[in-house]
Amino acid sequence: MNLKQTFKKDLDTFINDGEFADYWTINGKSVKAVIDNSVVNTFEKAQIQGVFKATAVVYIRQGDLNSLPLVNSTVTINKLHYICRDVQVEQGVDILTLEQMDQ
Repeated sequence: MNLKQTFKKDLDTFINDGEFADYWTINGKSVKAVIDNSVVNTFEKAQIQGVFKATAVVYIRQGDLNSLPLVNSTVTINKLHYICRDVQVEQGVDILTLEQMDQ
């Protein structure tokens, strides 16, 4: 097995609804994705007291979304609205870093 085949096998396991992924509606399209919201969620103290900032990282198989969101655009996941803070593509995976602010 070569390196590309190894990556594909790992990706097939990672983006698998029987393993780590679930189906989510992202910007109106149902896709299999892994959403990691275990990154540090903090109270934003820089500008406004009492604002909670939640960060989520979304992993989607490259090409499953019609188009990738632009940085600072709104991304909707199952009717919840987030702001896209970063977009990366690595080894066949689209990685979106999203933030949601709440008071």
